[in-house]
Amino acid sequence: MHVSTIQRWEAGLVVVPRDAIKRYEELLHLPTGRLTAVFDLLPGLTRHSRPLATATGGDLQQLTAHGSRVGVLLDQVCSSAIVTGPQWDELTGLLAQWPAAFLPPRMWESMAQRLLTEMLVADGTAWAQRYEALARLFNHPTGGTAAIDACASAAGLRHHQAMTSTVAALGASDHSDSIAALVSQVHNPTNDRALAGAVAGLAETVWRGRLKPAQRGQVLAVLQPLAGSGDTFDASSSDLVQRLTAISPVRREPVPPDDARRNVVDRVTSRAIAQVDGPDPAEYDVLGELVHCLLFHREPDSQLGASFTLAATPYRRPLAAALRQELGASLAGPAGWSTTVLAALRALGGEPELRLAERIVTAAGVPNETVRVAAFALAHLGRDTSPDWWRSTIAQRLARPTDVEIFRGLAYSAGITGQRAALEQLRADPRTPYDSQAAATWWLDLPAHILTSTHR
Repeated sequence: MHVSTIQRWEAGLVVVPRDAIKRYEELLHLPTGRLTAVFDLLPGLTRHSRPLATATGGDLQQLTAHGSRVGVLLDQVCSSAIVTGPQWDELTGLLAQWPAAFLPPRMWESMAQRLLTEMLVADGTAWAQRYEALARLFNHPTGGTAAIDACASAAGLRHHQAMTSTVAALGASDHSDSIAALVSQVHNPTNDRALAGAVAGLAETVWRGRLKPAQRGQVLAVLQPLAGSGDTFDASSSDLVQRLTAISPVRREPVPPDDARRNVVDRVTSRAIAQVDGPDPAEYDVLGELVHCLLFHREPDSQLGASFTLAATPYRRPLAAALRQELGASLAGPAGWSTTVLAALRALGGEPELRLAERIVTAAGVPNETVRVAAFALAHLGRDTSPDWWRSTIAQRLARPTDVEIFRGLAYSAGITGQRAALEQLRADPRTPYDSQAAATWWLDLPAHILTSTHR
């Protein structure tokens, strides 16, 4: 490859092909998917079109090779074998190039249900690979219906523990069944988490202009009373109502930085850059934009995209340390800023941030909202929390009145990190809130091969 082409890639003047991103992973000795998963993830999170897969041509030898490889991978997926993130990436990538692929309906259903379950219990790169794989399946001409049915069916189960992301995933498809399922969940939601997921999924659907007039009316009838109400759904409902009633689509942009936000971004960015040897001065502005998006963008998906982008760079640990310093100075104040920083650390943090989250969960005098976010953050900061900490923390929380959402967070984090003893403790104790007992049961009932696969 000519050096001038590489320079144009690295300057952002020309879109980098995916194969080049994959080669960067190899040259830099990075784990498979560290860069390509982010490259695949960003278009869906930032409302940009995904690159179209090139359909397999008429070359008989190529068709035979692709079909043979798909068959091998399908045998794994439809059994109790371990399936890794790169294998999901490969399988759905091959199927995306093969729009006329014929598979028995049961095979599509088995593949979609397993992929959805693995996506819901995976984290980090493993989650990103499965999220994009599910998006490819949604948009497959013959396999898409099975993926939509898997999400819509799971969304109707009140005991399902990953309801928000299950419903929100439907927003990746323009199929009429997917849109109908989202509208149905707004009009008659399974629970508050399903409603939150439906609003998130519809944000994508509305942006692409796919709602019919009758569906727009149904959604507005539910969301207009919530907009401006000051409750949990106020901000998301207000935004979606604005999009639905605007003459042309409204794209949310980052909030223009005021002096206070600019100072925070400059402080965090400066601390991170100071820990990296010889950064290019041009990186400062790019890093600052990403940090501002991570902390202050009004669109949760854009915040998530910024967090995954930053986590794939050498600035991950320095940024985590800088944000940890911000968090330590804000815990005594209002919950708003501390929860923002904790949420930002989910994709960036490691062992030091895990220890801090543990202290927040057990500390006295910390606002419940901060504790709740810390309880959920434990899932994404590592798997090194000791069984003794889990046992004593759950016992401590059960001994006094505690916010139900904190227990939900503890059950979620115990499930993601494989703390079976903690889940059994939550399920067995009669003082555990019913929702958390159901969550513990759900996690404990997941097949071992699913849980093992999500860490590969």
